Amino acid sequence: MGAFEVILCTCLVLLCLWKGLKTFLRYFWISRKVSYIAGPPLIGVIKNVLLNKTSFAQLFLDLYNHPKTRKDAVTGFYFFHKPCLLIRDPELIKRILVKDFNQFMDRRMASDPESDPIGMNTLVNVKGDTWRNIRNHITPVFTAHKLKNFFPLVVDVCEDLEVKLAKEIPSGTSGEINLKEFAGLYTVETIASCAFGVKANCFLNPDSDFLKKAQRVVDPSDFKRVIELGACFFFPEFASVFKLRFYSKETDEFLRTAILEVMEEREKSGSKRNDLIDALITMKNTQKEIFHTDCLIAQAAVFLAAGYETSSSVLSFALYELARHQDMQEKLRNELMDFAKSGKEMNYENFANLEYLHMVFQETLRLYPSIPFLERTCQPADGSESYSLAPFHDFSVPKGMPIYIPAIAIQRDPNFFPDPLSFRPDRFAVDAEPRIDHNLLLGFGQGPRNCLGSRFGTLQVKMALATILPKYRLSFCKKTPQKIVFNKKTVPMFSEEPLIITFREI
Repeated sequence: MGAFEVILCTCLVLLCLWKGLKTFLRYFWISRKVSYIAGPPLIGVIKNVLLNKTSFAQLFLDLYNHPKTRKDAVTGFYFFHKPCLLIRDPELIKRILVKDFNQFMDRRMASDPESDPIGMNTLVNVKGDTWRNIRNHITPVFTAHKLKNFFPLVVDVCEDLEVKLAKEIPSGTSGEINLKEFAGLYTVETIASCAFGVKANCFLNPDSDFLKKAQRVVDPSDFKRVIELGACFFFPEFASVFKLRFYSKETDEFLRTAILEVMEEREKSGSKRNDLIDALITMKNTQKEIFHTDCLIAQAAVFLAAGYETSSSVLSFALYELARHQDMQEKLRNELMDFAKSGKEMNYENFANLEYLHMVFQETLRLYPSIPFLERTCQPADGSESYSLAPFHDFSVPKGMPIYIPAIAIQRDPNFFPDPLSFRPDRFAVDAEPRIDHNLLLGFGQGPRNCLGSRFGTLQVKMALATILPKYRLSFCKKTPQKIVFNKKTVPMFSEEPLIITFREI
């Protein structure tokens, strides 16, 4: 047999294997009467994300709205080799996240426990009873009562924010502001103060070591980190094989040094600041079997990573939409200025009662959830091998199968939110809110595994808006993108183009 015949036979064999694998993968779903969205074998629906043709946000919008399956309660697909289930039905979503939470307690993501002990011990990553124990002990740090202690710390940061803006935009002038960079400075400074008990000086020193390390956690320009974090989300079975890490070695070393030094200094001085560090010290001294050194550092680390990315993203999009909608901006400005003139004390309770500010925040989080999807893994609590979806579907979810809830698509579904692509804070007005199914507001998740720092993140964003709007009028400029296209290199939702708008002193 000649070389040509050998090549031809090899190609035919590979083609047959390819076709056979596609048929087998399709059969897995069709035989179970589950609608199926196909993708290349061993790659699946994530193909266009890997080719940098689409973002994760757009991927889940496309999966949810697929013309052949969009009316189905559930749909099957593959991420690489792994069969996964997309959930559309709102009542089934509620059941999985809330009522039957014990069957879907764990997230799929993972890193290598040996090389990444901090990443594996974060609250977003730990599983089963370990998650439950850590969550129960750290929840009291983020109650509304404890947030009253954080409030003056955030006020101090907002005063620094005012100084920063005054230097950037001298009296009577205007200036162009990159919202992501600007919001990043603010959120890192608040987290440094409230969680780490330190002043990072981000506003005065853009080369701040604390700021640089925070930005490195998710850096779209670092291709290696993007790939590694994506693998932690979607390829966790290989975490130990490839030594996958949530945090780089550099970030890991920084977190250890920063947190342990502050804790040691605080214990020596006996001073109290009512922040996360005080809570971690208490946990270390009373719950040593749970809160060992890596676990303590991990909780502060996730506060930095999750808080920086989510809050800076929501704040950026809120400022962008207010710059687009001058009438809404003016309405919010008037509410804030009326509050300032009312003589009411600037405290957590009074601030939380600002109605239109809350409406703007809620609408921003609806239109731009920081993470475009929620994911859980089926782990039946009774030890059975599957979880029945009846009466929503005849399919039983096998133990270990990941399920995905496309938050961005649900929050942009006209069946649940009329005129979903329009920025309309009025949909959250007091007289309109009863018509909203709050179980479908997934920006902070739902159920027992929702975002623990949601109250703090809300406070961060609202305080920044309340600081900026009374003194500056926001507007689009020539550099402002007219349409948001989501970044294709990150799981969190960022704009691909810089969001640059004009701040003009009032």
